[in-house]
Amino acid sequence: MIPLGRIKLFLLIFVFLSCGTKIPERPLIQYTFESKSLEQVMSGSAVWSKAHELKYNFGYWKPSVWVKFDLINPDPEVRDCILELEAPWVDSVLLGWEEDGKLVQKQFDGFRSFENREIQHRNPVYRFTLKPLETKTIYARIQNSGILSAPFRVWRLNSFFDRMERDYIANGAYFGIIFALFLYNLLIYVSVRERAYVYYCLYLATLAINYSLLGGFFKQMIFPDLNMSVKPYLYVSVNASLTFVGLFSLTFLNLKNINPFLHRLILLSVAAFGAMAVFSFIIPHNWIEVSFIYTFPYIFLLLMSAGAYSYIKGVKSSLFFLFAWVTLFVGVIFDSLTKASLIPSTTFGRYGVQIGTALEVILFSLALGRRLRFLLEENLLAQGQLTTIKKDLETARKIQMRILPDTVPKNQKLSMVVSYQPLYDVGGDFYDYFEFSEGFGLVIADVTGHGVSAALDSSTVKIAFRNAKEFKESPKDLIGAMNRFLCTSLNARFVSAAYFYIDFKRMKLCFSSAGNPPFILIRNREIESFECPGLLLGVRPNFSYEQKEVSLEKGDRLLFFTDGLYENLRPEEEPETILFPEIQPLVDLRQELFHLNLMNKLSEMRQSSKDDITLVSIDLTKN
Repeated sequence: MIPLGRIKLFLLIFVFLSCGTKIPERPLIQYTFESKSLEQVMSGSAVWSKAHELKYNFGYWKPSVWVKFDLINPDPEVRDCILELEAPWVDSVLLGWEEDGKLVQKQFDGFRSFENREIQHRNPVYRFTLKPLETKTIYARIQNSGILSAPFRVWRLNSFFDRMERDYIANGAYFGIIFALFLYNLLIYVSVRERAYVYYCLYLATLAINYSLLGGFFKQMIFPDLNMSVKPYLYVSVNASLTFVGLFSLTFLNLKNINPFLHRLILLSVAAFGAMAVFSFIIPHNWIEVSFIYTFPYIFLLLMSAGAYSYIKGVKSSLFFLFAWVTLFVGVIFDSLTKASLIPSTTFGRYGVQIGTALEVILFSLALGRRLRFLLEENLLAQGQLTTIKKDLETARKIQMRILPDTVPKNQKLSMVVSYQPLYDVGGDFYDYFEFSEGFGLVIADVTGHGVSAALDSSTVKIAFRNAKEFKESPKDLIGAMNRFLCTSLNARFVSAAYFYIDFKRMKLCFSSAGNPPFILIRNREIESFECPGLLLGVRPNFSYEQKEVSLEKGDRLLFFTDGLYENLRPEEEPETILFPEIQPLVDLRQELFHLNLMNKLSEMRQSSKDDITLVSIDLTKN
């Protein structure tokens, strides 16, 4: 954020540089809209109207105007003076007067290059030498496609060049502050990637272009050899400025969330300004300038209203936004009234637009800085909350790991390998087993959903499984007991599960399923799947589950898994058509290597995981 002390120093320097030579009053003019030549108006054939002493603007619809006024030297000595027309954007000026009985005329053409001017100045200026006590009548025809005005001033030679030097220093300071703010905020954008900074930098850039075109600096300093009018580019840049300040306001004020109506209204206005910028080369200039009469008050009131609403809704940095528009409005008003001679000429009045826009962009920068501080504070708070959540998840993961078996069964009749991969830090899959002398019981389950809530419910599944231990040799009874318990313990959540009981004495596998995928048996390089239909646990407490049996042989390999193992691989195919081709090349591998390779092959096929994955492989030993 820019220190306030530096801002005050800049404004003090700006005011100091712009003070000095007293600004002379404008000459009193007469005018006519008759289409006559210079010789005709000088011969007295034109009918002149006396302008009010404060009127130097003639509207937007007249193509040209003739004016005449007197240059008076009240001193008994020769005086050198400068006649300045404070309108760098004018199309053409024809100046004429009588000198020693001869007609003298000078032409200014706004379409010609800067180097053709008599005096190298951003405004049309002319040098005169007045004899002692001489009064010289000047005739001028001004043509312009836009506002037609005749803001002449008559300077003493030394005063003019002294003022010109101060003007250039003051305007240099103005462009300097714009450029500095542009670089400063551009660097911040590179660091934080906040879109508001992009729109603000684009606004600053178009603002600098606007004033360079409006003030005549564009041709003087940048393209002195340019033989064309810069007026269409001025209209493009002005509408582009309104476009970017609108986009900046939308992003900065967060209107999309707090007031969608204002958001849509400003967005529509931005689109209109963008269209005006594109078509500025073909729309008549006077139409565009007339539109500005309504555009500026409209956008001012709209953005002020949006800023006030945003501030009321708690966006505290909007206060700087409001102050920025107030300073610009005051600066433009003082500048306009001063140029129209409606108020006495003062430093603030003469440089009202520069001071107003300088204060505006500084306040915008302060507002962005404060907003960035709030964002950083929110980010730090979010990081703290994220750290807490991560710690809680780590604790939940450790708790869940304690719910799952911490070792594989130590049974000489079988060996077991398990892969358990929750989608997040914790998951809804669950497996457990009963181990006893004449048999082995394995349960595998999948709670609907993911994350912490599913993991919490998986602990309930463990309780249900352990409570049903008395039915360990009867899969359908065990699954039924778990179902009755879960119907009263789960809220709006269900469980797919299966229980497998290996009877070593009879060499049978008894199993019952509640919506679990089929299991796979690998024997003598042959692959076969088995399933048992059944309703998910937690749906109907009185549901009767089916039980099936499969004969086993020593050396058999059994694969039990949840649906996350094959989901999202080829959704339109059955599990068998997906898994069998991947299992077949691996059937001769020893158990650990088979298990690892199968998981790796399926992971390579899977573009992204969308569910918890559990795979349990059991080999029946041959000895």
